[in-house]
Amino acid sequence: MTKISIIGAGSYFTLRLIGDFFRLRDLWGSNIVLYDINKRILKIMYKVVYNNILKENMDLDVSFTTNIKDALENSDFVIITIRVGGSLATENIIKIPMKYGVRQVVGDTTGLSGILKGLLEIPVILDIATMLEDLSTRAIILNFTNPITPIGMAVSKGTSIRIIGLCHGINYIRVLASKLLKIDLNDIYPVAGGINHLTWCTSLRYCDKDILEDFIEKIFSRKSEGILEEYPYLIGRQLLKIYGSPPVLNDRHTSEFFPYLYRWFKDPKIGKILKKVSGIIDYKRKTLRRDWIEERNRKWIYLERMLKGSYELEIKPSNEYAIDIISSIVNDRRRDLLAVNILNNNYIDVPSWAYVEVPAIVDGYGVHGVKVGKISDAILTILRLHIDKYRLLVDGILERDRDLVIQALALDPLTPSPADAEKIFNDFINVSQKFLSIKFN
Repeated sequence: MTKISIIGAGSYFTLRLIGDFFRLRDLWGSNIVLYDINKRILKIMYKVVYNNILKENMDLDVSFTTNIKDALENSDFVIITIRVGGSLATENIIKIPMKYGVRQVVGDTTGLSGILKGLLEIPVILDIATMLEDLSTRAIILNFTNPITPIGMAVSKGTSIRIIGLCHGINYIRVLASKLLKIDLNDIYPVAGGINHLTWCTSLRYCDKDILEDFIEKIFSRKSEGILEEYPYLIGRQLLKIYGSPPVLNDRHTSEFFPYLYRWFKDPKIGKILKKVSGIIDYKRKTLRRDWIEERNRKWIYLERMLKGSYELEIKPSNEYAIDIISSIVNDRRRDLLAVNILNNNYIDVPSWAYVEVPAIVDGYGVHGVKVGKISDAILTILRLHIDKYRLLVDGILERDRDLVIQALALDPLTPSPADAEKIFNDFINVSQKFLSIKFN
């Protein structure tokens, strides 16, 4: 029996992971354990999952627990979808940097907010990996929690547990190419490398044809302006023109890795688009959007009403790679993966200890990265800057060294000044004591 533990199972995303079991239909007999610190939400999720397994007559055993050791013991796979501190912690992550004039769009991967989020998430996931060293050394962590890059670096450096970071960002360039070239999304195959949310396309194929040059030509066509605004890719076009390779993600994530974000926000067209696609930030109040919080709460009200028979619930698959990876390893079935986050092994020209996003192959022996094509020196320089920043963050957490964390904050391209980096760190530590699981020297 394969034991699959979902940590942070109170996340609405759990339902879509269950949908992937239904989609693949080859992991019957598996034991799914749902874990969360919020017992009320966990019970709701368990009932929803259990009822749907019964309804679909699926051979899956599901249980729930609020005891982390019970969840992890003898696990084969541990799927992580946590958000430490929930909405309140997220609000601190967003509003403290903005108090000092920091610009951001998402704030969960890079920039000052991405680093602050790492201060909350990394220690907790490190604790999980450390427990697995005692409870199940064979376990593989499949992580969806941001920031994926430093989390993977920390677990790889601090423990012996294997961790694979997963993100669907590779699909953005597929969608864009489909719209620009009027071709079927499902037959588009990009090859890209970099770090999570900052990958660069080195090859783009449609069926057996190389379409990268056609794609680039369309990006610079005046007729494509409407599509580039809608998806959006106006910043991507600027970066492509200078660096020679197209960024994989749309502007919502790509923009936060560059100091030019301040200028982009002042651009009448681009600034308006960035604010619109943020989805999380209230730029007038400089904090988290109220409707974002309310929408999270509405989902649980909906699930509770569904359990009482007021609504029908259709569980749809996520089409993420977590359950596909488990299926391939358990059933020794080869699959090609467009993107995974793993330790570098000469896949791209950055240090071997870096945690990179590259294509991969998965089979009964595990996940194996694939070397990507030529990445320019300029792009590698950008990647190394962020990799070194994350290294300082990880070392600061592992060594409980506040100075290293402040150096990581100061190194980020969006930081206004070294003094602001220190103030942001101190402010965040002061208001986050109940969420932080470590103390700094």
